[in-house]
Amino acid sequence: MSNFNVIFWRHAEAEDALGSTQGDETDLRRNLTKQGRRDAAQVAGWIKSQLPKPWTVISSPAQRARQTAQHLNDYAGTDARLRPDASMEELLSIVSEFPRDGGGLILVGHQPTLGRAGLYWITGCDQQFSMRKSGLLWAVERSREVGIKRSLRACISADLLAD
Repeated sequence: MSNFNVIFWRHAEAEDALGSTQGDETDLRRNLTKQGRRDAAQVAGWIKSQLPKPWTVISSPAQRARQTAQHLNDYAGTDARLRPDASMEELLSIVSEFPRDGGGLILVGHQPTLGRAGLYWITGCDQQFSMRKSGLLWAVERSREVGIKRSLRACISADLLAD
């Protein structure tokens, strides 16, 4: 029986956009800061060293999320269901539609939805779960004779990986 790995990865630190609101055009164009690029590269390196291939990377259409995802894959797919103002149900529909063929799925998105969705997918508990910028939740779904079991494999933030 194969394992299905899902990583819920919050985008790295981005530039401020004074006067913008979550999900507006100015917000969607925000770039990563220098620290954000370093953190994204460091977390991506960790993912590459830990997660068995193949994996698929899907990002929010927001620039900061796409730039984070590019540290894993130059041509990460984007999905509007990962946008900053998406609902948890929209985000989780990506996971539910993904084939369970032993590969991995990496979703790059935004708080507060990403943390809430990750916690819900793992535990069934619908509560807020705060994730640091460039932090991730890695969950594994295993098919067993008694049904599907999900567990937390890792919860990492860039500061834990710093040299």
